[in-house]
Amino acid sequence: MILRAEPIGQPPSRRWVVQNTHDDTAWDGEKFVEDWEAARKYAHPSDACGDMAEILKDFYGDLEKRTFIVPVEIEVYGSATKSKIARYLYQASVLHMRTQEYGNGPCECLVLPTIHWGRIRESKE
Repeated sequence: MILRAEPIGQPPSRRWVVQNTHDDTAWDGEKFVEDWEAARKYAHPSDACGDMAEILKDFYGDLEKRTFIVPVEIEVYGSATKSKIARYLYQASVLHMRTQEYGNGPCECLVLPTIHWGRIRESKE
């Protein structure tokens, strides 16, 4: 099962739906449906990604779970607060996985990266 957050509509009314690329259906909050108008609409692709992760966890639920941490460094020039920077990063960035090309992970695994922008902390160099 390959899912993606698919934009629908035009700005400023653009929303996103969770699409199952295998059969071109959309998630309505309980199941995948052919009627995209009945699909759950998300204001931001990151919001859709939360539901996508839950759907995929259910699909791959019998597999062993492991967690890895990968540092991401963000350079900020200026005096914005950590909370404003975290909010900006949440709104302005999208973590894009090329699942259409590479699947959900190696060796029939599910790999779900999540960026926890709210856990931002400043390094002391």
